[in-house]
Amino acid sequence: MANTPANPPGTTDDAFLREVDEEYRRSQLLGWWQRYGRIGIAVVLLALAALAGWLFWQDQKAKAAGAAGAALSEAITQLEVGEGARARPVLEAMTRDGPGAYAGLARMVLANDALAGGDKAKARGLYEAIANDDTQPQLVRDAALVKAVRVGFDQLGPAEVVARLKPLAVPGNAWFGVAGELVAVAHVRAGKPDLAKPILIAMVKDEGLSPTLRTRAAQLAIAVGVDVTTLGLAGQPAAAGAAE
Repeated sequence: MANTPANPPGTTDDAFLREVDEEYRRSQLLGWWQRYGRIGIAVVLLALAALAGWLFWQDQKAKAAGAAGAALSEAITQLEVGEGARARPVLEAMTRDGPGAYAGLARMVLANDALAGGDKAKARGLYEAIANDDTQPQLVRDAALVKAVRVGFDQLGPAEVVARLKPLAVPGNAWFGVAGELVAVAHVRAGKPDLAKPILIAMVKDEGLSPTLRTRAAQLAIAVGVDVTTLGLAGQPAAAGAAE
């Protein structure tokens, strides 16, 4: 019978086996490192390079937005003081190259400029184009839609006004006041005052709306048979002014 090899002096069978197992694992780790270590370093370096690139891009994006904001503000000021010849080329360029929402905002400013100049057809066309542009932020598109309907209100049928603005004519929406007023008037024009009443009542009660809007809503509400004194607003200027 062959002799079983003796364990190294001073070790038990269990201790010897543990040493062998640990040495085997160390040799495995060394082999993995030799095989994959350089790949791991390359992956880390690529990740760091990507992070640096992203941070640089974010910084450039922020700078571009800041420059666009300053240019837009300056162009608006120039339009207000009668220097449209200087402002319009800048705005036109921004509609093509403006970062983020600035392209849409520049188009809105040009539409407002056309409206201020009396060219309602051009203004309405620009507003409609923005409202239908799904690359623009929803808030900008909604603003353009409200403006388009407002400019073309007399040419649109009441049903079309209601259909287009009904989603915005709800309390809590940013455009509730203007959209709600247009929808309410459309209902009245269509001979459906009862459909206008809930909107007008909500507008009169909405303290977040401007006093001017609430006053007009109260006046129209009275015209369609709403007793505004039941709305708890009898002592307020809007209700008092409407009741006179």
